Amino acid sequence: MGKINIAALLACTAALLAAGCATSPDVESRRQAIDADIDDILSAPLDPAEFGETKRCLSDNEYRNFRALDDRHILFEGRRGKLWINTLRTRCPDLKYGTVLRVKTFTGSRMCDMDRFEVGDWFDWPWYRRWPWQWGGGWDTGMTCSLGKFQPVTEAQVSEIEALLDSR
Repeated sequence: MGKINIAALLACTAALLAAGCATSPDVESRRQAIDADIDDILSAPLDPAEFGETKRCLSDNEYRNFRALDDRHILFEGRRGKLWINTLRTRCPDLKYGTVLRVKTFTGSRMCDMDRFEVGDWFDWPWYRRWPWQWGGGWDTGMTCSLGKFQPVTEAQVSEIEALLDSR
């Protein structure tokens, strides 16, 4: 009898947790609409001679800073005014709260498509806001997220995306 009660309790707890983690249909449809609008903005063709091609990897000497635009898009600010947006493979809610990316890289001194990362706070780490932060060392407390490809963008596209996100 005790085993049945424990099993029932575990089943109820699992159902409640699943319900609590689910998003409402309205929230999900709003997110999908925003993602579609951002994809539309990013689909504008750029001259590869001027802006370059979408990159699988970004080396640590190509960019100087990053910032989260939302929970799925990170803007990387490069040298000589270059900009890239990385569209993450899934949403990463921790992006809103962190200022440091701790990247698990398999490619040396560069971040690549499919590399995993966690988000941390600037004040939790003794150095400045730059990659590469090495994985491990007891600092793994956040959600693990996965990078996508690095798509070159213009300042106008970034402004349009920011205006879209601010309006919603």
